[in-house]
Amino acid sequence: MLRPEALQGLSPEKLADTLEAMDSSARLLLDQAREAKARADKLETALSLLVGVVANDPGLEENYALQRIAGQLRLCADLPELAAELVGCEADRIEPVMLRAAANIIAAAGKPDAVSQAVTHELMDRDGATLH
Repeated sequence: MLRPEALQGLSPEKLADTLEAMDSSARLLLDQAREAKARADKLETALSLLVGVVANDPGLEENYALQRIAGQLRLCADLPELAAELVGCEADRIEPVMLRAAANIIAAAGKPDAVSQAVTHELMDRDGATLH
C-alpha cells in the first residue's frame, strides 16, 4: 500500500506517473474481476443445467447419478490433491468448502427446500456454527 508520505517531495511529473500507474493497476484488477465473475456465471449455468438434466431424467433410478456426483465432489473436497489431478491444476486452487457446498446442492436436487437447507448447513459448518 502506498503511504501519503511516500508521495511527498515527488515532482508533479513523477506524481502523475505514479497515479497513472495506480489507475492502470486498478483498471486491470477490475477487468480481471469482471472476467472471473463471467466465468463463474457460466459455470453456475452449466452446473444448473447438468443438475436439471440428470434430476429430470426418468431413466435414472431415484437420482442415483446425482448422489454419485455428490459423493465424488465430497471425495475431492477431502482429498484436494486428487481433485487437482483430475482437473489439472494446483492443489491450493481447490476450495474444499465450495466442493462440499456443491455436493450438498447436487445431492439435494429434486427434494423440496432441501437445496436451501443444504446451503445453510454448509455455510454454518464453515463458519463454526452448529444447528440445534
